[in-house]
Amino acid sequence: MTCPPDKNNTPTRPSLSVDWEVYAAMLEDSDMPLDDQKELIETLWSIVVMFVDLGYDVKPTTQICGEDQEALEDDSTDLVSLLNNELAQTRAEEDQWQD
Repeated sequence: MTCPPDKNNTPTRPSLSVDWEVYAAMLEDSDMPLDDQKELIETLWSIVVMFVDLGYDVKPTTQICGEDQEALEDDSTDLVSLLNNELAQTRAEEDQWQD
């Protein structure tokens, strides 16, 4: 992400801010108290800001990982689903050996 140059013709840094509604929606099913949710979001956000301060640019994931958006959408399995599928497969294999 680049911003237009300022009066001295030097690029300005992008402004980063937390969109509380987006991240709060991700934690709405959590049993964490609201204060703890806010603290978690603030902590994770500070980590993001630190990476930007270290020189990492604010770019879309497709530019970082080198995959196009279609490839990312095709593999939408989250970690929990992946672990549940592996557990189910392991149990099915164990059941075969026990029969």
